[in-house]
Amino acid sequence: MKKIGLGLIITGILMLLFYFVYNVSLNKKYQDDMNNYINETSQIVEEEEENIIEESQAKKNKSNSNISYTAILEIPKINLKRGVVNNTKNFRSINYAISVDNNSKYPNENGNFILYSHSGNSSIAFFNKLYKVDKNDDIYVYYNGIKYHYKVVKKYEIEKTGKAKVINSKSDKYITLITCNQNNKDFQIVLVGKQISNSSY
Repeated sequence: MKKIGLGLIITGILMLLFYFVYNVSLNKKYQDDMNNYINETSQIVEEEEENIIEESQAKKNKSNSNISYTAILEIPKINLKRGVVNNTKNFRSINYAISVDNNSKYPNENGNFILYSHSGNSSIAFFNKLYKVDKNDDIYVYYNGIKYHYKVVKKYEIEKTGKAKVINSKSDKYITLITCNQNNKDFQIVLVGKQISNSSY
């Protein structure tokens, strides 16, 4: 019995060690992918400003990642900085990154940049601390060489029906973040931010 107990303890320790190493390597990959995106898009802005856009240079700087981020989302209050990926018919981006709703308008356009992600305890639960974000907190989006700054203007819950009413403005720029409520799986948390400024990064 002692040998069996010792074997179970060793197996448990090895599993925890594997999970820790896996998460560390996964977080490093996410960080590398975000750095590649920021470096690549900041170079695009510099080239546009100088009117020197060379197709070969753009190809050279392209990320080798399997997932191509379209933007980066940052929420300082919850120490979140993760890549954002478009959802398509053949690619369920929510299983790999923060997902962009198909009806979204990107931050450079009037309308609403709608993002959703899992909450919970898994390695892809990027919105697991979203419930801690409150009105007047800051949200940033890095997109095509520009850093967009939003202030949270509204926070509420909706029933989990697969549909959510969102602001559809033709004169202002908004961001909407949606995730499941960890305390009540029948509801979702919705955060709405309004863009207040933008600058090159």
